[in-house]
Amino acid sequence: MTLVKGFRSLCFLAGLTLLGGMLWHVGLAGLSAGLQVLGLWLVPFFLLDSVSLLLHTAGWAACFPGPQRRVRLWRLCLVRMAGGAINQVTPTADLGGEVAKVLLLGSLLPRAQAVAAVVIDKTSIALAQIGYLNLGTVYVAGHLPLPAGAQPGVYLTTGLIALGLGGLVVCQRYGLLSTFVHGLGGFKYGQARLHRLSQHLASLDAHLVAYYTAHPWRFGRSLLLHFLAFVFDAIQTYILLCLLLGESAPGFFKAIVVAVAVAILEQIFFFVPGRLGTMEGIRFTVLSALGIGDVYALAFGLVARLHHLFWNGLGLLAYAVCMRSPGLSEKKSVKPISYVV
Repeated sequence: MTLVKGFRSLCFLAGLTLLGGMLWHVGLAGLSAGLQVLGLWLVPFFLLDSVSLLLHTAGWAACFPGPQRRVRLWRLCLVRMAGGAINQVTPTADLGGEVAKVLLLGSLLPRAQAVAAVVIDKTSIALAQIGYLNLGTVYVAGHLPLPAGAQPGVYLTTGLIALGLGGLVVCQRYGLLSTFVHGLGGFKYGQARLHRLSQHLASLDAHLVAYYTAHPWRFGRSLLLHFLAFVFDAIQTYILLCLLLGESAPGFFKAIVVAVAVAILEQIFFFVPGRLGTMEGIRFTVLSALGIGDVYALAFGLVARLHHLFWNGLGLLAYAVCMRSPGLSEKKSVKPISYVV
C-alpha cells in the first residue's frame, strides 16, 4: 500500500511538473489570449455535456430489471453525477464512485439489486467505450502520424480488453462470479474470507442472471445509448475546436481523430491522480501533432480541465443533495413500481 501511494504521489508531482513546463513554454499572456477567444461561450459549452449525461443515465436506467421498481430519471442523473465526481476527486481507481452509487440507491432498491445495476452499467460503459475506441482507432491509424510499430500494439490492446469484457459478460450471464470465488477457496490462505465473499456474490449472481435472461434487449439498448454518449463527446471536441480556432479549425473528421486519440491516451494514463498534467499534456501533444499552435493546444487542454472542475463541482453538490434525501437518511422503503426510461 505504501508503494502504491508513493507511486501515485510521484505521478502527481510529474503531472504538476509537466503542467508547469507547458505554462512556462506558452506563457501566461499567450494562454490568456487563447482562452479569451471563447469568452462567454465557455459556460454554454460546458452545459453541452448535459446531453452526454442524459444518454449515459438512460443507458444506466436500461440496466435495471423491468417490472419491479422505478427510480426517476432525474434521481439517477444526480446519483450518476455524484458517483462521477467522487471517481474524479478521490484516488480510488474509479471504484469509490461506484460504491457511492450503491449507497445513494440504498433507500430505493435492495442492496444486491443496486449492486447488480451498477455492475451491469459499468460493463456496458466499458464495452461501449471499447467499441467506440476500436472503430475510432481504425480511422486514427490512417490519419494520425503514429509509428508503424505502435499501430498493431493499439489494435492488440483494445482487442484483448474487448475480449476480457466479453468474458465478464458471459460470467455475469451464467452466474459464474460466485462459482469462481468459491473455487479459489481451495487455496490454503483466506478460505473463510473467500467463502463469505462467494456467499455475498451468490445473491448478486442471481440478480445478474435474472436480468440477462429476462431482459437481454435492455443490455443492447444500454450499449447503444452509452456508445452515442461517447460519439457526442467527439462532437463536443469539434465544437470546442471551432470556438477556439474559428475558420482555421480542423474539419469534423479530423476532430474525431483528436477525440479518439485523446480518449485512448487518457485510458493509458488513468492512474495519475486527478489526471493533473496528463489531461492538458495529452491534448497539447495531439493538437501539436496536427500542426495547431502551442497557445491554442494548451488552451484546449485547460478548457478540458475547467470543464471537469465545473462538472465535478456539480457532482459534489448532487452528492450533498442525495445524502440529505429523507429516504436515504431514514431508510424508508418505497412502493414497488416499474422502471420507465
